[in-house]
Amino acid sequence: MQPIKIYNGPHGQGPNPWKPIILLEELGLPYEIVWIPYAEIKSEPYTSLNPNGRLPAMIDPNRNVTLFESGAIINYIIDTYDKKLKLTYGDDRFEEKWLLQSWLMFQMSAQGPMFGQKTWFTHIHIEQNLQTAIDRYGNEAKRIISVVDSSLRKQRQKLGLAADEPVWLVGDKCTYADLAFVSWNTFLGTMFPSGGLDLEKEFPEYYRWFMNTANRPATKKVLEFREECIRTMKDTAMQVVERQADAHKLPVYEKTLGSSDS
Repeated sequence: MQPIKIYNGPHGQGPNPWKPIILLEELGLPYEIVWIPYAEIKSEPYTSLNPNGRLPAMIDPNRNVTLFESGAIINYIIDTYDKKLKLTYGDDRFEEKWLLQSWLMFQMSAQGPMFGQKTWFTHIHIEQNLQTAIDRYGNEAKRIISVVDSSLRKQRQKLGLAADEPVWLVGDKCTYADLAFVSWNTFLGTMFPSGGLDLEKEFPEYYRWFMNTANRPATKKVLEFREECIRTMKDTAMQVVERQADAHKLPVYEKTLGSSDS
Protein backbone atom coordinates (compact mmCIF):
# COMPACT_ATOMS: atom_id res chain seq x y z
CA MET A 1 0.00 0.00 0.00
CA GLN A 2 1.30 3.45 -0.92
CA PRO A 3 1.37 6.11 1.80
CA ILE A 4 -1.67 8.36 2.13
CA LYS A 5 -0.60 12.00 1.89
CA ILE A 6 -1.85 14.51 4.46
CA TYR A 7 -1.03 18.19 3.88
CA ASN A 8 0.05 20.08 6.97
CA GLY A 9 1.53 23.53 7.61
CA PRO A 10 4.79 24.00 9.48
CA HIS A 11 5.39 24.15 12.34
CA GLY A 12 2.44 21.90 12.98
CA GLN A 13 0.58 23.71 15.74
CA GLY A 14 -2.65 23.87 13.72
CA PRO A 15 -4.92 21.10 15.02
CA ASN A 16 -6.97 19.98 12.02
CA PRO A 17 -4.34 18.09 10.00
CA TRP A 18 -3.51 15.98 13.06
CA LYS A 19 -7.05 14.59 13.23
CA PRO A 20 -6.67 12.25 10.21
CA ILE A 21 -3.00 11.64 11.06
CA ILE A 22 -4.05 10.24 14.45
CA LEU A 23 -6.52 7.90 12.75
CA LEU A 24 -3.96 6.68 10.24
CA GLU A 25 -1.50 5.96 13.05
CA GLU A 26 -4.18 4.21 15.10
CA LEU A 27 -5.09 1.99 12.13
CA GLY A 28 -1.47 1.25 11.30
CA LEU A 29 -1.76 2.68 7.79
CA PRO A 30 1.21 4.15 5.91
CA TYR A 31 1.07 7.91 5.53
CA GLU A 32 3.21 10.85 4.56
CA ILE A 33 2.94 14.39 5.90
CA VAL A 34 3.39 16.92 3.11
CA TRP A 35 4.59 20.16 4.70
CA ILE A 36 3.33 23.14 2.74
CA PRO A 37 4.11 26.73 3.78
CA TYR A 38 1.10 28.81 4.75
CA ALA A 39 2.07 31.34 2.08
CA GLU A 40 1.20 28.72 -0.55
CA ILE A 41 -2.16 27.41 0.62
CA LYS A 42 -4.28 30.20 -0.90
CA SER A 43 -3.01 29.70 -4.45
CA GLU A 44 -2.44 27.01 -7.06
CA PRO A 45 -1.52 24.23 -7.10
CA TYR A 46 -2.79 23.72 -3.55
CA THR A 47 -6.25 25.22 -4.15
CA SER A 48 -6.86 22.48 -6.69
CA LEU A 49 -6.63 20.10 -3.74
CA ASN A 50 -8.53 22.29 -1.29
CA PRO A 51 -10.52 25.12 -2.92
CA ASN A 52 -10.94 26.75 0.50
CA GLY A 53 -7.19 27.18 0.90
CA ARG A 54 -7.10 25.61 4.34
CA LEU A 55 -5.44 22.59 5.91
CA PRO A 56 -5.61 19.65 5.66
CA ALA A 57 -6.02 18.08 2.26
CA MET A 58 -5.57 14.38 1.55
CA ILE A 59 -4.41 12.42 -1.47
CA ASP A 60 -4.88 8.65 -1.42
CA PRO A 61 -2.89 7.30 -4.38
CA ASN A 62 -4.25 3.81 -3.75
CA ARG A 63 -7.78 4.85 -4.70
CA ASN A 64 -7.01 8.01 -6.68
CA VAL A 65 -9.04 10.05 -4.19
CA THR A 66 -8.36 13.67 -3.21
CA LEU A 67 -10.34 15.22 -0.35
CA PHE A 68 -10.40 18.32 1.82
CA GLU A 69 -12.09 19.07 5.20
CA SER A 70 -10.87 16.95 8.09
CA GLY A 71 -14.30 15.46 8.82
CA ALA A 72 -14.68 14.22 5.25
CA ILE A 73 -11.17 12.75 5.39
CA ILE A 74 -11.97 11.00 8.68
CA ASN A 75 -15.11 9.47 7.21
CA TYR A 76 -13.20 8.33 4.15
CA ILE A 77 -10.42 6.69 6.16
CA ILE A 78 -12.87 4.86 8.41
CA ASP A 79 -15.18 3.71 5.61
CA THR A 80 -12.36 2.65 3.30
CA TYR A 81 -9.78 1.17 5.63
CA ASP A 82 -11.29 0.29 9.03
CA LYS A 83 -12.79 -2.99 7.88
CA LYS A 84 -12.07 -4.65 11.21
CA LEU A 85 -14.11 -1.96 13.00
CA LYS A 86 -11.27 -0.97 15.31
CA LEU A 87 -12.48 2.62 15.61
CA THR A 88 -16.12 2.33 14.59
CA TYR A 89 -19.17 0.06 14.80
CA GLY A 90 -20.87 -2.07 12.18
CA ASP A 91 -24.48 -2.61 11.22
CA ASP A 92 -24.88 -5.03 14.12
CA ARG A 93 -24.69 -1.93 16.32
CA PHE A 94 -26.56 0.30 13.92
CA GLU A 95 -27.62 3.07 16.31
CA GLU A 96 -24.13 3.45 17.74
CA LYS A 97 -22.61 3.41 14.26
CA TRP A 98 -24.63 6.47 13.31
CA LEU A 99 -24.42 8.20 16.68
CA LEU A 100 -20.67 8.47 16.05
CA GLN A 101 -21.54 10.83 13.21
CA SER A 102 -23.41 13.14 15.57
CA TRP A 103 -20.31 13.50 17.73
CA LEU A 104 -18.04 14.00 14.74
CA MET A 105 -20.33 16.76 13.45
CA PHE A 106 -20.41 18.28 16.96
CA GLN A 107 -16.62 18.37 16.95
CA MET A 108 -16.58 20.00 13.51
CA SER A 109 -19.32 22.56 14.17
CA ALA A 110 -18.79 23.33 17.86
CA GLN A 111 -15.45 22.37 19.39
CA GLY A 112 -13.20 23.39 16.49
CA PRO A 113 -14.81 26.77 15.68
CA MET A 114 -15.36 27.88 19.28
CA PHE A 115 -11.95 26.74 20.53
CA GLY A 116 -10.44 28.49 17.53
CA GLN A 117 -12.25 31.76 18.19
CA LYS A 118 -11.29 31.68 21.87
CA THR A 119 -7.64 31.25 20.90
CA TRP A 120 -7.86 33.99 18.26
CA PHE A 121 -9.35 36.67 20.49
CA THR A 122 -7.21 35.73 23.50
CA HIS A 123 -3.89 35.90 21.67
CA ILE A 124 -3.95 36.89 18.01
CA HIS A 125 -6.57 39.56 17.27
CA ILE A 126 -4.98 42.95 16.64
CA GLU A 127 -7.26 44.70 19.13
CA GLN A 128 -5.92 43.28 22.37
CA ASN A 129 -8.03 42.62 25.47
CA LEU A 130 -11.31 42.66 23.58
CA GLN A 131 -12.94 41.24 26.66
CA THR A 132 -16.47 40.83 25.33
CA ALA A 133 -15.22 38.51 22.58
CA ILE A 134 -12.83 36.67 24.90
CA ASP A 135 -15.63 36.10 27.41
CA ARG A 136 -18.15 35.07 24.78
CA TYR A 137 -15.97 32.41 23.21
CA GLY A 138 -14.54 31.34 26.56
CA ASN A 139 -18.04 30.73 27.90
CA GLU A 140 -19.02 28.93 24.73
CA ALA A 141 -15.90 26.75 24.87
CA LYS A 142 -16.71 25.81 28.45
CA ARG A 143 -20.31 25.07 27.48
CA ILE A 144 -19.10 22.70 24.78
CA ILE A 145 -16.78 21.00 27.26
CA SER A 146 -19.72 20.67 29.66
CA VAL A 147 -21.84 18.97 26.97
CA VAL A 148 -19.18 16.30 26.53
CA ASP A 149 -18.52 16.04 30.27
CA SER A 150 -22.21 15.49 30.99
CA SER A 151 -22.58 12.91 28.23
CA LEU A 152 -19.56 10.97 29.48
CA ARG A 153 -20.97 11.00 33.01
CA LYS A 154 -24.27 9.59 31.71
CA GLN A 155 -22.38 6.93 29.77
CA ARG A 156 -20.49 5.93 32.92
CA GLN A 157 -23.73 5.55 34.84
CA LYS A 158 -25.43 3.67 31.99
CA LEU A 159 -22.61 1.16 31.66
CA GLY A 160 -21.99 0.87 35.40
CA LEU A 161 -18.32 1.77 35.10
CA ALA A 162 -16.11 2.48 38.08
CA ALA A 163 -14.49 5.90 38.40
CA ASP A 164 -11.11 4.58 37.23
CA GLU A 165 -12.46 2.81 34.14
CA PRO A 166 -12.33 4.64 30.80
CA VAL A 167 -15.59 5.86 29.32
CA TRP A 168 -16.14 6.84 25.69
CA LEU A 169 -18.65 8.96 23.81
CA VAL A 170 -20.43 6.03 22.16
CA GLY A 171 -20.57 2.41 23.19
CA ASP A 172 -17.80 0.58 24.97
CA LYS A 173 -14.63 1.49 23.07
CA CYS A 174 -12.62 4.43 21.82
CA THR A 175 -13.72 5.40 18.32
CA TYR A 176 -12.93 7.96 15.67
CA ALA A 177 -15.48 10.25 17.35
CA ASP A 178 -13.42 10.40 20.54
CA LEU A 179 -10.14 10.81 18.64
CA ALA A 180 -11.49 13.67 16.52
CA PHE A 181 -11.45 15.90 19.63
CA VAL A 182 -7.85 15.21 20.67
CA SER A 183 -5.88 17.73 18.63
CA TRP A 184 -8.13 20.66 19.55
CA ASN A 185 -8.02 19.59 23.21
CA THR A 186 -4.27 20.15 23.13
CA PHE A 187 -5.06 23.88 22.86
CA LEU A 188 -6.78 24.10 26.24
CA GLY A 189 -3.69 25.42 28.06
CA THR A 190 -3.18 28.11 25.43
CA MET A 191 -6.89 28.98 25.27
CA PHE A 192 -7.21 29.54 29.01
CA PRO A 193 -3.91 31.02 30.22
CA SER A 194 -3.22 32.01 33.82
CA GLY A 195 -5.54 29.48 35.40
CA GLY A 196 -8.64 30.39 33.42
CA LEU A 197 -9.67 26.74 33.35
CA ASP A 198 -8.98 23.96 35.84
CA LEU A 199 -10.10 21.12 33.59
CA GLU A 200 -9.49 18.32 36.08
CA LYS A 201 -11.51 20.05 38.80
CA GLU A 202 -14.26 21.70 36.73
CA PHE A 203 -14.85 18.93 34.21
CA PRO A 204 -13.40 15.71 35.64
CA GLU A 205 -14.99 13.33 33.13
CA TYR A 206 -13.74 15.42 30.21
CA TYR A 207 -10.25 15.53 31.74
CA ARG A 208 -10.07 11.75 32.24
CA TRP A 209 -11.47 11.17 28.74
CA PHE A 210 -8.90 13.44 27.13
CA MET A 211 -6.05 11.82 29.04
CA ASN A 212 -7.31 8.35 28.09
CA THR A 213 -7.33 9.30 24.42
CA ALA A 214 -4.02 11.17 24.53
CA ASN A 215 -2.25 8.28 26.25
CA ARG A 216 -3.21 5.63 23.70
CA PRO A 217 0.15 4.48 22.25
CA ALA A 218 -0.59 5.46 18.64
CA THR A 219 -2.17 8.81 19.53
CA LYS A 220 0.59 9.57 22.02
CA LYS A 221 3.16 8.90 19.29
CA VAL A 222 1.49 11.48 17.03
CA LEU A 223 1.18 14.06 19.82
CA GLU A 224 4.85 13.67 20.71
CA PHE A 225 5.83 14.07 17.07
CA ARG A 226 3.67 17.22 16.94
CA GLU A 227 5.52 18.55 19.99
CA GLU A 228 8.82 17.88 18.23
CA CYS A 229 7.65 19.71 15.10
CA ILE A 230 6.54 22.74 17.11
CA ARG A 231 9.83 22.79 18.98
CA THR A 232 12.17 22.33 16.02
CA MET A 233 10.55 23.45 12.75
CA LYS A 234 10.85 26.92 11.31
CA ASP A 235 7.81 28.91 12.38
CA THR A 236 6.34 29.62 8.97
CA ALA A 237 2.94 29.99 10.61
CA MET A 238 4.07 33.56 11.27
CA GLN A 239 3.30 34.21 7.61
CA VAL A 240 -0.39 33.95 8.47
CA VAL A 241 -0.08 36.78 10.98
CA GLU A 242 2.09 38.91 8.75
CA ARG A 243 -0.46 39.05 5.95
CA GLN A 244 -3.65 39.44 8.01
CA ALA A 245 -4.67 42.97 8.89
CA ASP A 246 -6.67 41.83 11.93
CA ALA A 247 -3.88 39.74 13.44
CA HIS A 248 -1.48 40.77 16.18
CA LYS A 249 0.78 37.81 16.95
CA LEU A 250 0.73 34.06 17.39
CA PRO A 251 -0.01 32.72 20.88
CA VAL A 252 2.84 31.76 23.15
CA TYR A 253 3.14 28.01 22.90
CA GLU A 254 1.97 26.03 25.93
CA LYS A 255 2.95 22.38 26.27
CA THR A 256 -0.11 20.19 25.86
CA LEU A 257 -1.73 17.88 28.35
CA GLY A 258 -0.88 14.97 26.10
CA SER A 259 2.87 15.57 26.23
CA SER A 260 5.08 12.83 27.60
CA ASP A 261 6.36 15.02 30.44
CA SER A 262 3.03 16.54 31.49
